[in-house]
Amino acid sequence: MITTYSDFRQKLKKYLDEVFKSNSPLFVTRTKGENIVVLSESDYESIMESFYLLKSPKNAERLQRGIEQYQQGKAQPKNLIEE
Repeated sequence: MITTYSDFRQKLKKYLDEVFKSNSPLFVTRTKGENIVVLSESDYESIMESFYLLKSPKNAERLQRGIEQYQQGKAQPKNLIEE
């Protein structure tokens, strides 16, 4: 979604509800100043968690290997142990 800053201000609640429901970012364009992006908190936390996990080259490599194994059909479901 994309809107102007003026429209965003006028319809703030509508846009925030839509960002939350759609899990899609809202790009707000401004004539003066840098444009902004509005995200839901859960989307923001997910992005930050991904950055954290990929910060370590060793961990990034391990995650990439896991993705490749999954795509090759080598993944097997595991049950979580509940206490």
